[in-house]
Amino acid sequence: MKKWLLISAPALCQIVFVSQGFAQASTAVTYEYAKIAYPGAIFTLVTGINNRNVVVGSFFDSSDNEHGFVYHDRKFTAVNFPGATATEVLGINDLDDIVGTYQLPGPLAFHGFLRRKNVFYTIDDPQSSFGTMAFGINKSGEIVGSYDNAHGFVYKNGAFETLDAPHLPGDPSNTQLNGINNLGWIAGQVFTGGIWRGFWVHGKDLDFVEPAGSSDSQVTGINGRRDVVGCHDAQAGFISFGVERAEGREGAEHFPVEVRLASCASAINYARAVVGNYFSVNRPYGFLAVPELTLKVSSPPNHSSYSNPVPVSATAFGIHPIAEIEVWIDSKKVAHVRGNTLKTRVALPIGVNQRFVVQAIDSSGVTTKAVETISVH
Repeated sequence: MKKWLLISAPALCQIVFVSQGFAQASTAVTYEYAKIAYPGAIFTLVTGINNRNVVVGSFFDSSDNEHGFVYHDRKFTAVNFPGATATEVLGINDLDDIVGTYQLPGPLAFHGFLRRKNVFYTIDDPQSSFGTMAFGINKSGEIVGSYDNAHGFVYKNGAFETLDAPHLPGDPSNTQLNGINNLGWIAGQVFTGGIWRGFWVHGKDLDFVEPAGSSDSQVTGINGRRDVVGCHDAQAGFISFGVERAEGREGAEHFPVEVRLASCASAINYARAVVGNYFSVNRPYGFLAVPELTLKVSSPPNHSSYSNPVPVSATAFGIHPIAEIEVWIDSKKVAHVRGNTLKTRVALPIGVNQRFVVQAIDSSGVTTKAVETISVH
C-alpha cells in the first residue's frame, strides 16, 4: 500500500459554481482543488467518489498496463481482477463495493465486475455479444452500465433490465448509463442526431440536460441532492444543482442551468465533493474538489416577479467564518449584512428581467455568488 499526499493543482486552485434553480433555492459553491495522481503512473483517471469520500479510478503503469485503484485517507490501493490483462474501476457505493470492467487474455472482450468485501464477481449482461461495462452502483446494490457499446442496463435483485434513452428514428441504439444515486436516480447519455445528449432518469421519467441540437453533453454523475455533473468535452465540464424539483407539468419543465467547470467531472457525492480529470502537458490527472464556501439563496426564486419590498433570504457557510452577504441588482449594491445569515426586505428598482446577485464573502476574502433574473413591479 503506497502513500501519497494530495497537493494543490496549480491550474485548478479554485472555481465558483452557481445554480439558478427553477422556483427553488439557488446555490453557489466555491471549490478548493487538489490533484490526484497514482505514484509512478503514466497517467491517472478518477471516476468515482462515495459519501465517505473514498475515491476510485484507474491508472497506467510504466509498462502501459491498466489497473484500477481505491484512494482513501491519503492511501492508494491497486485493484486487479484476477487473471485480467486490464482492470478499470468506474464506480463505488457507500459500502465500499466497487464496480468496473476488465479484459481477459485473448479476443477483445470486456466484462463488468463487482467487488464486494474483496470478493470479485463478473457482471455480464446476458444480451451482450462482445462486452459489458459496469459504471455505477448505489447503496442498495443496484448497478448501471452499458453493453455492446450500444445499450444501457440496470442490474438489481439478480436481474438485468435494458434501459435505452429516446433517440431519433433511424439512429441505432447507443445509450450509456454512468451512475446511480441512493434514491435510484440514474445519469447517462445517448448518441442521437449526431451528438451525445446527457440525461437523468427518475423512475419512468427521463429528462435531458440540454435541448436537442445543442452541444455534445454527458451526465456522468448524480448525488442524493439531485445535483448532476458532466462534460461537453475533455476540458469542458459542468455542474447543475438540484435538477427537477417540483416543476409541475412535464411540458413546462426547464432545462437546468449549467455552470462551467474548469475540466471534466466524473462524479459528485452528497457533500458536493466533485472528482474528475484534467490535462496538463498532454497528460491526464485526476482531481478532487471540496466545497470551500457555499451560499444558498432561498428567496427570491430565480425568474420570479415581486412587488416592493422584495423578501431576500440567504445563508452561507464554509471552511472560514462568513464576513458578510451582499445584495446587488444591475451592478449596484443595495443591501448587505455582517455574518452568515441575511433575511430582510429590500426596495428594488422597478424593471423586468433584472440581474439580481447575492454574494457571500468569507473572512479570508473568498467569494461566491448566486446570479438570478427577477422582475420588480
